[in-house]
Amino acid sequence: MSQNWQQPQQPQPPQQPGGYGYPAQPPQPQFGGPQQPQPQFAGGFPPPAPPVGRQGNPALAVLAAVIAALVGGFLYAFLLSALADTDGAEPKITQFAYAGVAVGALVGFVIAKLGGRNPALWVIGAVLALVAVFIGETYGYAMVMSDWFGNNESSLRAIGVDPLSANEIFFSHFNSPVFEVNGQSTPSLFDAWKDDADALTWIFMILAPAAAVSTSYRLSNR
Repeated sequence: MSQNWQQPQQPQPPQQPGGYGYPAQPPQPQFGGPQQPQPQFAGGFPPPAPPVGRQGNPALAVLAAVIAALVGGFLYAFLLSALADTDGAEPKITQFAYAGVAVGALVGFVIAKLGGRNPALWVIGAVLALVAVFIGETYGYAMVMSDWFGNNESSLRAIGVDPLSANEIFFSHFNSPVFEVNGQSTPSLFDAWKDDADALTWIFMILAPAAAVSTSYRLSNR
C-alpha cells in the first residue's frame, strides 16, 4: 500500500509592512527637536576662514607713536650734536646712518605693539618716522650752532652778536636769519641745513620710514 509522503510545510512568519519577510525598522526617536538643515558649501568644502590678526587700539597706537617720534627725534638731535666738532672756525657735522634706522624701528615697534595688524597705521608710522628724523636733523643743527656760539662768544659779542640757545634758534629763527652783522644776514636754520644736506643726508632720512614699515610688518605678522 503506497502512501504519498509530503514534506511538512514550515510556518511562515507574518508579513510586516517592511516587505520581504523582514520586520520594518521602528521609527528612530528624535532628540532636541526637529533637525535644522545643514548649510551646503560649493565643492563640498567649507570656505576658508578669514585671516585673523591681532587687534589693537589705533588711537592709542598713533598717540604713542607721536610720543615715540618726538623722543626719537630729540635723541637723534643729541647724537648729531655730540658727534659735531664746534671748536673750529666753522662747525663740522658728522652724519650717522643708524640713527635714522633706530628712530624708524622705535616708531614701528610702538605701532605694531599697540595698533595690531593694520597696514594703514604702518603708513602713519612711516610718516612719523620721517618727521622725527627731520626734527632730529634740524634741532641737531640748532644745538650745534648754539655750541659754536658758546665757543666763540667773545668774538661774536665783539661784533654785536649775542649767543643764542638751541631753542631760540629752532623756534625763533627756523625761517628767519639767525643774526645780522653790518647789514648782512646769515641764512635761517632751515636754509643752513638744506644747503649743507647732501645725498647721504636724504638717504639716511629715507631709511627711517623704511625701518618703521619693516618693523611694523614683521612684528604684526608674528
